Amino acid sequence: MNEENQFIYNDGEDGSVTSQEAPKNNSFPVKFQLVIIGFFLVILFGSVIIPKFLIIINREPEKLATVSDTTLLIEDESVVIPQKIDTVNLRAEAAYVWDVVGQRALYEENPDEKLPLASITKLMTALVAYELVADDTLVTISPAAASQESAGSLLPGEVYEVKDLADFALVSSYNSAAQTLAEAVGEKLGNGNPLQQFVAAMNIRASELNLQTHEYLNPTGLDVSPSRAGAYGSARETTFLLEYIYANYPEVLRPTVAESTRLYNQSGDYHEAKNTNRVLLDIPNLLGSKTGYTDLAGGNLTIIFDAGFNRPVIVTVLGSTHSERFSDVKKLVAAVQASMVSKI
Repeated sequence: MNEENQFIYNDGEDGSVTSQEAPKNNSFPVKFQLVIIGFFLVILFGSVIIPKFLIIINREPEKLATVSDTTLLIEDESVVIPQKIDTVNLRAEAAYVWDVVGQRALYEENPDEKLPLASITKLMTALVAYELVADDTLVTISPAAASQESAGSLLPGEVYEVKDLADFALVSSYNSAAQTLAEAVGEKLGNGNPLQQFVAAMNIRASELNLQTHEYLNPTGLDVSPSRAGAYGSARETTFLLEYIYANYPEVLRPTVAESTRLYNQSGDYHEAKNTNRVLLDIPNLLGSKTGYTDLAGGNLTIIFDAGFNRPVIVTVLGSTHSERFSDVKKLVAAVQASMVSKI
């Protein structure tokens, strides 16, 4: 199941289950396609990412870090800081709590176990789309994308701006929004299958960010079969992906703290959806979040919040249940808050 309902991912109108093999009519070897994709990525990085990077370097220093940085913020010796957390009784198979300023783990449980990501996959989908195309790029919902239902679906032929669609995908977890992003951006990466080219770009980006456990088979995170998930990753590296987005593109996460959202198409009509994070109001100073749920993944949730005194902390749980993912995260947030002590 994905969030509320069960769906099996397919990328064709015949309803066939997606496989990892390239289409039989593809005349180029996979390695050659990846070279072509890499070439297009270089071009797109130059035309889109560099202007966005120029915006980033003019931001405040505390927002300039990447996953590989040793410090994200300057630690003030006089403020309260979170301490290591004792064992917490969780339902999740894996959990990781990360002090962004101190660059240290506060709690970990099976942090490197490779588990299904479900809709947390959409963080990478939104990141790749954001980095490769301009925010106001217009994209059209295809019949194949519209068929990827979850809590709701967009309609074939509707036209949206990329940034609005990405925001909606993260808040509502609509699979039709995520697949449309993948199809539209994938078309710019070569002459092959747009969806496969986009997924290849997702995996290339994961490799660039040193997310070694992350493996993407589709842009939604939907299970591709009863035994194969749509994406995999660890709690630790999911945390680092969220940290990277927050440090470099906080505007990508900003919509995810809203209780609900509206997505307006170019005709002025709109879709409205509630945030899939049911406990966002229970988490103080929430800065961003993403949920995930499928039959294979169970319940997943990753969030970043300010624990106080500009001290962002990331909490990730994987392999919980539909409801207990929320209680698991709340327990860990409460533990972080209880651990805060002054260094004076």
